[in-house]
Amino acid sequence: MERGFAKELPKGDDLVQVEALLTGNWRGATSALISDRRHYWLVDSGMAHEAPLLMEALKSRGLHPEDITAVINTHFHIDHVLNNSLFPQSEVYASQESYQWCCSLYSDLRDEANWEKLTLKYYPELKEYEEAGRLMSQLRKLALRWWDAKRLGDRSRFRWLETTSLPAPIEVIFTQGHVPGHASLVVHDGGPRTLIAGDALLTRDADARVLTMIPHNREQSLADRARLLALAGRILPGHGEEFVAREAAAANDAQPTSLPPEKP
Repeated sequence: MERGFAKELPKGDDLVQVEALLTGNWRGATSALISDRRHYWLVDSGMAHEAPLLMEALKSRGLHPEDITAVINTHFHIDHVLNNSLFPQSEVYASQESYQWCCSLYSDLRDEANWEKLTLKYYPELKEYEEAGRLMSQLRKLALRWWDAKRLGDRSRFRWLETTSLPAPIEVIFTQGHVPGHASLVVHDGGPRTLIAGDALLTRDADARVLTMIPHNREQSLADRARLLALAGRILPGHGEEFVAREAAAANDAQPTSLPPEKP
């Protein structure tokens, strides 16, 4: 599935609206827009090479970078954060735990001699995954090519979710199986709730293959997925098309028997 834009915000009243600006796929993360027509919150800014797509998605809605009230990052993996710096006037809301954990990981991945050993600090279950070494080698190459802390935005504009609340329509749920400090968002928009899952719920299909890191904690990751599906409602997953989770279906789909190894 190619990256693309969802249709424009519907016209009407000032209820909070949520839409996918860029729809996630096996190698690219979902970027979402939350709006009440006076304020605009961008959730996850994507990879650096996706900047033209993101700018075009905003332009098609009559928006410019200076119109974005704030950027919210579900976590700091490279496919979610590398266009933050395109919004220098916006505050950046994210988990400090995720920021520190991911920055440390990407720093250790630059250690040519010891990176494989060092990654076990972050992914202690790594050896339990089939072909995990090959996957991590691929992801390391991506990190070496793309990771640039300057693209995360001005640190003086960071606001940590551990100590700072988001505006009333947006509720934070910490879903830490994917990475420590990972944050999913529930948006209360006057109708059925909308969930922006980040990588706590990669796709509708639990067995989908996505080019992303393995979970930091597999058991917690499965519990996070079950928890989010159990909320029911509209869901924007981290790497797939949006869907609606009904309560009955969510109960059936919440937990696969095991989490499969991630493959490109």
